[in-house]
Amino acid sequence: MTPPGRFWFDREDAPNRDNIRFVLIGTTEPGNIGAAARALKSMGFYRLVLVDPIEPWQTDHAIAMSHGAEEVLARAEVYNTLTDAIAECTWVVGTTRRDRRDKARVITPREWSEQLTELGSDEEIAILFGPEKTGLTNEDILRCRRVITAPSPVEYPSLNLAQSVMLLSYESSLGLRLSPSKPGGIVLATSDELERMYEHLDGALRANSLEDKKRRRLLRHLRVILHRAGMRRDDVMSFHTLARRIHGPVPRTAKEESREES
Repeated sequence: MTPPGRFWFDREDAPNRDNIRFVLIGTTEPGNIGAAARALKSMGFYRLVLVDPIEPWQTDHAIAMSHGAEEVLARAEVYNTLTDAIAECTWVVGTTRRDRRDKARVITPREWSEQLTELGSDEEIAILFGPEKTGLTNEDILRCRRVITAPSPVEYPSLNLAQSVMLLSYESSLGLRLSPSKPGGIVLATSDELERMYEHLDGALRANSLEDKKRRRLLRHLRVILHRAGMRRDDVMSFHTLARRIHGPVPRTAKEESREES
């Protein structure tokens, strides 16, 4: 039974907690993975995703740092690429301290909490954390609908990985507990659908002999603009139509090709 009072909460007060995955990319210290798992469980989350982590990562040190959150480590999902890890996500947000030229709207952790209250309970969400020494790459940031930066002192601005996970898991928990548990009215495009759209547009621009440097710059700007807009599935289809007019049909996935052959 959950103790009474405003300093306790029941994990079931926000049944869509498993819709949020905390994605650690290229983590180099197993202890940080364990500490992140502890932070997640402390805030009622269990969805830990690892992309290309150091091997082996399930070490005694990782288990010791998880300190009671071994279940989170045991359930961790491991992927070779970020593309696979976030394919079904409709909301991808990145965490960074560094300023980037090409990026989506930058918000604070508290503003992220407020953003969560506006999202439907059927959204699949990924929060990205980069490697300890380098953080997220520019390519990672370009996949994000929002970029989260915590206000911090100029003389010592950075948080370590576990601290960042703790901060975002707290704010995410707060946002979920304040949000209505009902599906959203707008169906947003998934990360996989967006990437296929950008691939199709890239092919269309190549077909028109646009030089590589200009094409890459145009696609970067297009990603930023469209992520700020909040692309829906019908929006994605409109851009596929545009690309087909310029070049040809939308690229098919391996799954779709296999289904057609059978």
